[in-house]
Amino acid sequence: MTLTSNRRPPRILMLLENESMPDDNRVLLEAKSLIESGYQVTVVCPTGQESAKHVVIDGIRIYRYPSTFEPNGFLGYLWEYGYSLTMMFVISLYVLVRRGFDVVHVHTPPDMTALIAIFYQCLGKKFVFDLHDLSPELYLARGGKTEPNLVYHVLRFFERLACRCANRLIATNETQRSVQIDRCGAKPEHCYVVRNGPNESFLNDVQPLPEFQTPGKLVLGYVGVIGIQDGVDYMIRTIEILKNKHGRDDFQVIIVGGGPAAADLMTLAEELGVADLIHLTGLIPFTSVPRYIASFDICFTPDPSNDYNDSCTTIKTMEYMALRKPTVCFRTRENVLTAGDSALYADNNDVDDLAKVTLRLMDDPELRKSLGELARENVEDGLTWAHQAPRLIACYDDLFNMPPRTSTSPGTGDAAVPDENPETIGV
Repeated sequence: MTLTSNRRPPRILMLLENESMPDDNRVLLEAKSLIESGYQVTVVCPTGQESAKHVVIDGIRIYRYPSTFEPNGFLGYLWEYGYSLTMMFVISLYVLVRRGFDVVHVHTPPDMTALIAIFYQCLGKKFVFDLHDLSPELYLARGGKTEPNLVYHVLRFFERLACRCANRLIATNETQRSVQIDRCGAKPEHCYVVRNGPNESFLNDVQPLPEFQTPGKLVLGYVGVIGIQDGVDYMIRTIEILKNKHGRDDFQVIIVGGGPAAADLMTLAEELGVADLIHLTGLIPFTSVPRYIASFDICFTPDPSNDYNDSCTTIKTMEYMALRKPTVCFRTRENVLTAGDSALYADNNDVDDLAKVTLRLMDDPELRKSLGELARENVEDGLTWAHQAPRLIACYDDLFNMPPRTSTSPGTGDAAVPDENPETIGV
């Protein structure tokens, strides 16, 4: 089914607080898929590596507001989210007057962005709630806390409010969908699972970077955000064990990315005497990421098992898998569901166990190759964005009462690709 010129294309306003565009691969893929299926998309987000305030990329109209620093603690949360919500609301008013929109698509965290969508619901607009991360659990993980406190309960309130008010809900996996339904009271028939999927650039034949191809040296690598909750410090401690406990010097380490914990990470590396083994790139263009991963022999997903990480489907793991790379990680629920038998797992957040499975891969090149091939097969069998995009379109077609393009039911099964190529409608 194609949207024709006889009907004005539905207009979607996406609100994204915790990353910029096009830096956020999931939001970029969603927006492009919606445009290819005949919808119009405008995104409001903070500045990132690109500072231009208004751009159009692949038909996606993007308005950026100046990003702010990310202080810790309760007052830090008030400042970061208060500032961001104010900026998004002001720009959304401009978009409403200048271009108009029919639905507000909220990407979380934070869930309190739903307040903007709820305001526009009062004006007759629709509200789609796209849950990337569980904000209450993320707050505890970022602060190194285990016991719920006042902020946690406030975040739970906004989570429930968003889930109960949204016209349609999207989650990245079944774990998060169950939270929307069981913990927050959303209607199951309104909840869709649209998993993360690697960008198509990770599915091509990508050549490694020659400067990291040193004879006799394996490359241990990580790609992603460096925050407290991401557990990259576990990787540093693993490196120390490999070097000092097992006497290994046949490897180098590449850490691609940046974040609030990056400085502390390198301080830890210096304290443990392994800083000389590590190349930290900082933030790099997204287009450069595939070649870095192609340079890795063993990939790390060091996120420790906890209430937050057990609910997360990490895109870095699928990017590793798409490029036929073996992964070592902790046994979180979603790591196991995503990587299956193509990864080696450490139990109980035990860094010695993580070092043990890393050593196993370092000493067995055939195992590295076989796990890499299995990883790519798993991606092609259901983890690519081509498998996920029809679910997103089915959600929106249902929201606007359009004839279904697929036979997919919300939250279950793999969606079939539409029978015809949708017409692309520009903005």
